[in-house]
Amino acid sequence: MKIDAKDANGYVAAVDPVRRPHLERVRALVKETVPQATEAILHGMLGYSCDGRLFASLGAQKNYLSLYLCDLSTQPELRATHGEALARLKMGKSCINFTSTDDLPFDTLAAILAAAPHVAGRAVAVKKTAGKKAAPARAR
Repeated sequence: MKIDAKDANGYVAAVDPVRRPHLERVRALVKETVPQATEAILHGMLGYSCDGRLFASLGAQKNYLSLYLCDLSTQPELRATHGEALARLKMGKSCINFTSTDDLPFDTLAAILAAAPHVAGRAVAVKKTAGKKAAPARAR
């Protein structure tokens, strides 16, 4: 589901009202856990970066919501540390798909979010391009 929004608040406002509270709860978790993060529309979703380094994204899909924890795919120790809590979730390398926040282990997500922005050089950095969109660029 593509949401055309100029900013994060516009993105949230465009989400289905039934799923919006779940998106807002995860959004609040990211912002509370990593208050220094910059929130922007990146790759058609809410993107969170620190010092230009993307570490999480949150998006509304047609039938579910997705939380991308970028460092789960680049930092095997994070996945190993939190593997038991993550094992019961529907997820890929770094993407957790959910329909309700009742299904999410918030303590685990907070721990992953708190650790991720502080590890430099292994994840995707955000590079601004013309037209207010962002393109991925490898961190050097």
